[in-house]
Amino acid sequence: MTLDYPQDFRSTVTADLELRGNPKIQFIRGNVQVHRTEYTKVIELADLINQRPQPSIEEGGEFKFAETAVFDKLRVEGRNALIMRNNLGDVVASLSVELNGPVKEPIIEGRITATRGTLNFRNNPYEITRGLVYFPARRGADPTLNIEAQSVIRGYRVTASIEGPLSHPQTNVGSEPALPQADVVSLILTGTLSSTDTSTSVLAQSGLGTAASLLTDALINAPVSRATNKLFGLSLAINPVITPNSSTPTARLTGKRQITKDLTVTYSTNVASDPNQLLSVEYRLSNRMSFIAEYQQGSTRNLSTRNNNYSFEIRFRKRF
Repeated sequence: MTLDYPQDFRSTVTADLELRGNPKIQFIRGNVQVHRTEYTKVIELADLINQRPQPSIEEGGEFKFAETAVFDKLRVEGRNALIMRNNLGDVVASLSVELNGPVKEPIIEGRITATRGTLNFRNNPYEITRGLVYFPARRGADPTLNIEAQSVIRGYRVTASIEGPLSHPQTNVGSEPALPQADVVSLILTGTLSSTDTSTSVLAQSGLGTAASLLTDALINAPVSRATNKLFGLSLAINPVITPNSSTPTARLTGKRQITKDLTVTYSTNVASDPNQLLSVEYRLSNRMSFIAEYQQGSTRNLSTRNNNYSFEIRFRKRF
């Protein structure tokens, strides 16, 4: 059967169920094989971090059956059946969970394992190298995350991992070649190194160590991004920065336009006397290969780097 369940999903499943009991209580057991379940709803990061989802899977509560029915070791499985395509990424995952307890508020135990895909954050696609969401067999327990993803930013391979409960995850970042923590965070949030002559990210200097901190600027920018998307199809971000020789804070404005699924145009500039403008056009053939053309305005403060830079890159990745 194909149905709109769970909420915001479109699922195709084969079910082999057994229903037994009496008018006071009914037990549901058996197996559900998920062939495909797709989630395409736009997700705001502010709605995920530090906010626990509603535990009930029942909608409306108008059925008497939902008040008396109980799941009894109902298995739900699907290999490469869970597909997420939205603003956060393009991910394919397998699921294996068991449901027990009241239909209105079941205990869900098991895991969702990402097999391939990319996540989008701060105008950069991150390829998933490890993805696991574990649901403990406790009522009201937070899902536990174990996710690692990589992206190439300004020639550095940046790795970010998120681990721990959904409400309070911890994050670790690193890079190849190795960079100081502040530089890696600055690359992720602003696309520049904190030690460059252009700017030093205030966020990078603050010693960020949690996922919630890394996402703070995304939450601030979310209303701006939603408004510009509706008006112009643009995604805007404003990052606070401070110049090395001045304590006067300024900001960097980044605008991104997704022309097609594979073609992206990004423009970034400092809102200051030294604009340091950057224009980038990226075309992705696949998760492992992309073409990037880039123009970067030279700094007006440092004469040794004043020349404008033009570059064209072919990025290809193969794991051994």
